[in-house]
Amino acid sequence: MKRRRQSQPKTRRSQKRRINRFRLFAVVSVVDVLLLVFTILLLPSALDSPNKKDKPSALGVRSVTVEGNTQYDNDAIVAISGIRVGQSVFSVNKGQAVKKIKNTFSYVEEVKVAVGLSRNVVIRITEAEEMGAVYADGSWIVVDAEGKGLLRLPMESERPLRRLYLKGAQVVSSELGKQVLSDRSLAIVSEIFEAFELYELGDVNEIDMTSLSDIRVNWKNQITIALGNDSNLTYEIAVAAATIPKVLDRHGASASGVLNVSQYSDKTIETPSIIFTPS
Repeated sequence: MKRRRQSQPKTRRSQKRRINRFRLFAVVSVVDVLLLVFTILLLPSALDSPNKKDKPSALGVRSVTVEGNTQYDNDAIVAISGIRVGQSVFSVNKGQAVKKIKNTFSYVEEVKVAVGLSRNVVIRITEAEEMGAVYADGSWIVVDAEGKGLLRLPMESERPLRRLYLKGAQVVSSELGKQVLSDRSLAIVSEIFEAFELYELGDVNEIDMTSLSDIRVNWKNQITIALGNDSNLTYEIAVAAATIPKVLDRHGASASGVLNVSQYSDKTIETPSIIFTPS
């Protein structure tokens, strides 16, 4: 006959449970201490490098270069673009870079940002071409063909040095990067420029719009062409282009004076005349 296995006394089972709870408590305490130690050790490095973006990406940008820029420091353009060496090529925001560059640098007309297969970023700049200078707020402001302000120069003489003088042009703003010339002044200048190029008259030294009923153009610092108002500028310049060679043949190659073709701006005059008054 088998003997029954005697059950463990309750006191022994209770003692075993207390031992197990103690061991569990000890393990949990050790884990908590280790976590605390790791936190203390890793905290300084976490504070030193709070931005994970600063870490080079496996597909990071290798270089950022600028092409076509002659007016500004290339490093300044790169900084404004927000593109950094080491950042992921997939995080390069080309549209944002273009916008920031154009809004910051007034001579920049067009910007293209290209990311090559070799992970080299190229910022290609197309610069605005200077058209002339106008007086505004005590200084000269150089403008481009769109009438946008490019550069502010100190007023050191009565005329802007080495630049076309847009005398008497109406100014709507003196802020660089914004349209400086009024729409009407810009339209007058643009039409005169196009007509001079069309009829191959050469350099213009001054466009005087002080009186919009008596617009005048200084041709090569030699002959002033009186155009009258702005109603028929292209045709008047065509007449001047056909007349100037005759004036120089008659009065000599160095002849100077005023060539008045303003009657061609008055459509009520059936037979307009051309008058040259030597200096």
